[in-house]
Amino acid sequence: MKEAKQQFNVYLAPDTIKQMKHRAIDEQLSLSDLVEKIFTAYLAENAEEDGTQAPAVAAQQKEKLNLQPLIHVNDMGKALDFYSKLGATILHGSRDGDWALLRLGSTELGLLAHPANPEQNEGRVELNFEYSASLEELEKKLRAAGVTIARPTGDEGFGYQLQLEDPDGMLVKINQLDPELYN
Repeated sequence: MKEAKQQFNVYLAPDTIKQMKHRAIDEQLSLSDLVEKIFTAYLAENAEEDGTQAPAVAAQQKEKLNLQPLIHVNDMGKALDFYSKLGATILHGSRDGDWALLRLGSTELGLLAHPANPEQNEGRVELNFEYSASLEELEKKLRAAGVTIARPTGDEGFGYQLQLEDPDGMLVKINQLDPELYN
């Protein structure tokens, strides 16, 4: 059953309201859902800092798995131009680099200027996830659950990566990114 909602009136500067409305559109959320998302994240962050958050909630938030598809591109500059026209903003990387991370609405999209490796079941589009907790612990949990590990957790140039194989043989990569290594 969906939780009942209540009205909550606040007074903000007109420019802030305009920016929030644009952000809601960019993230494909209603304004109410965006504000709730922001408030919830703020409360969770502060509750974790002052110790008032339940340990199970804190653990669940730390073990966050975000979808991050990756596209192998031939020309990074042309690809960035194309996705920028769709409204993407560059979070990391550049026209001259071999990797870029974009935000398009509420989605992150990776671009890699290297051909896919068919020997590792890589396609032009890869299914990647970013994981915010320990990949080694996740790997143990997945092994115990019978998931096929294509390549164990290993140190990469951007952080750590665990590679899985889905039941149809598709490669699924889970990354633990280290911003200091790619900024």
